[in-house]
Amino acid sequence: MSLKKIDKIVNKERKDIMQMALKLSEETGELSEAILSLTQASGSKYKNLGYADALEECVDVILISYALFQKLNEETDYAFDFNDILDTIISKWLKKIDD
Repeated sequence: MSLKKIDKIVNKERKDIMQMALKLSEETGELSEAILSLTQASGSKYKNLGYADALEECVDVILISYALFQKLNEETDYAFDFNDILDTIISKWLKKIDD
C-alpha cells in the first residue's frame, strides 16, 4: 500500500490531534504488551502473543504515527514533506551508527 492510499484514509480520520496522540500511546502500549509476551517476561506469558502479533502492532504504531504527522502538518502554515524529513532522520541515524 502506498503513502497516497494511506493519505486518503487519513483524510477521512475524524480524531483530532489529541485523540490521535492518545491512540498512538494505546498502540505503543499494545506493542509493548506483545513484546513482553513474546519474550515471556514475568506476568506476560499467559497472553501467548508471538512474532506476528508484535509485527502487527509495529505496523499499527507506524500507521498511527504517520496519520498523526499528516494531521499535525494540516495545521501548519508550511507543508512539511514527509520524505524530506524521513531522509533527514535516516541521515542522522546513519551518522550515529558510523560514529
